[in-house]
Amino acid sequence: MDRLTVADVLAELERGAPGLTELVCGSPEREVRAGWLAENLRDLDDCPAHALVVLTRAASRDAQGYRLDVALRRLSSVAGLVLQSDAPPPSLSALALARREDLPLVRLTRPTDVTSVLAMTVRMLDTRLPMLLERAVGVCRAVDRLESQDVDGTGLLVRSGAAELFGLTLGPRDGSRDGIPAVLTDRDGPWLQRTPTVVAEDSLAQLAMWRLAGAMTRRAVETDRAEQLSLLSSGELLNQLLDAATENSGPLLRRAAQLGIHVENWNEVVDVEFANVLAVADDDPVTAYHYAQTMSRVAAQAAARQDGSWAMAPRAGGVLLLRTRTHADGPAGLRRLRSSVQAVLDRAAATFPGMQVLCGIGGAHEGLAGLRASRAEAASALQSARLRGAIGEPVAFDAPGLSRLLVEWYSSSSVRHSIDDLLAPLSTLGPAKRREYGTTLRVYLETNRSVGRTAAQLYLHRNTVAYRITKVLDVLGIDLDDPNQFLALYLACYAQSMPHGAPREDPGDRPTPV
Repeated sequence: MDRLTVADVLAELERGAPGLTELVCGSPEREVRAGWLAENLRDLDDCPAHALVVLTRAASRDAQGYRLDVALRRLSSVAGLVLQSDAPPPSLSALALARREDLPLVRLTRPTDVTSVLAMTVRMLDTRLPMLLERAVGVCRAVDRLESQDVDGTGLLVRSGAAELFGLTLGPRDGSRDGIPAVLTDRDGPWLQRTPTVVAEDSLAQLAMWRLAGAMTRRAVETDRAEQLSLLSSGELLNQLLDAATENSGPLLRRAAQLGIHVENWNEVVDVEFANVLAVADDDPVTAYHYAQTMSRVAAQAAARQDGSWAMAPRAGGVLLLRTRTHADGPAGLRRLRSSVQAVLDRAAATFPGMQVLCGIGGAHEGLAGLRASRAEAASALQSARLRGAIGEPVAFDAPGLSRLLVEWYSSSSVRHSIDDLLAPLSTLGPAKRREYGTTLRVYLETNRSVGRTAAQLYLHRNTVAYRITKVLDVLGIDLDDPNQFLALYLACYAQSMPHGAPREDPGDRPTPV
């Protein structure tokens, strides 16, 4: 018997006791997966789906009027409802509800021992178990065949027949259903789940779920392994290309092109350092190595979702990321690169809470020599990030040695106080306008006092830029035609823009004038 229905149960009852059952309404083609005895109407809340529900005589007498209406509303998922012979005739509203749900409503025509009805239903279900077992084994064999093919989780579930046979689904975890993680190593990923029915069928469904999970886990592990091998291969090659002592780079360049690393294009190196990885790993070098490898892989995966073509090369306590493009970036492109690198840093830092990530970005240079130049610039920018304490923020290279020189200059308390005094008049503009005007002034000075380029970089109208510059210079009382005043203001604006500048001392720590 492939599928036990209410009609099968009624037919078997009729063979043993002709005229015993009366189908009041509803379709008898609903599938029966369990038998359920309800001694009172409250028991209906616990009955499983696809169960043939049989009411006792007491429960049948209570199933009248609005009580039967309420019961039918709670039974839309069952196979059918059987009333005893002394049950009151169903009301018109109850019949309408049963017809609307196409729920079989059966009435016994004479007093009968309800246990015999349930026992007969269970026996009929028992004859179905060998068929279910055979089909469950068939699901497992189908998974064996499909496992070697390029089939995703949903395809595996459908093509193996598990979805149809056991009602298995693949999706976010639902606490009200039975299930296991589809990828056993990832409990936060999708789950294989189903609504429980009867013990025997549930057990066979578990067998199918574990086999499917095994196949999906193996596929995930193999995919992850292939990705890691690809990253390591390209990373090893990138390290060789970055080695200034490497001679005869032709074979390396050809191999790099095969791996998608086109060094002949424009190259930008991002140097990422996991500053406190040993502390996060509780001073365990092995754990620290594992953490660094994991962080490197996460950073590479996050970078691959950003603009451009990316490669990764692990290094001690960090990772090098290489972005190659067919053309050099302008200022807008640099801002986009900063944004992309920031997304990579945020994703990497979220992997291990408390991890301090530092980052330096080299300039864009063409060819193999340019790759190595960008690597040196990224290292310089990373050193600047260390000096600034720029945790979790990308620091771009500006000019050889200049960032470090300015950071060391700004670390002087007397310099910081002088800058504060110089820019103090801007506080009269209010916090919001001070930030706006300060940014406008800094870009204006960086673009060599060009209103047009300032407006383009900040997406402002030229008149807005001109007004702000006039206003801020008037408030500061600065004459930009004076080279000394120009230099002082430029350095002050640059120092104020540095992320996480040198730790500022408490005002109470300032020396008291004698």
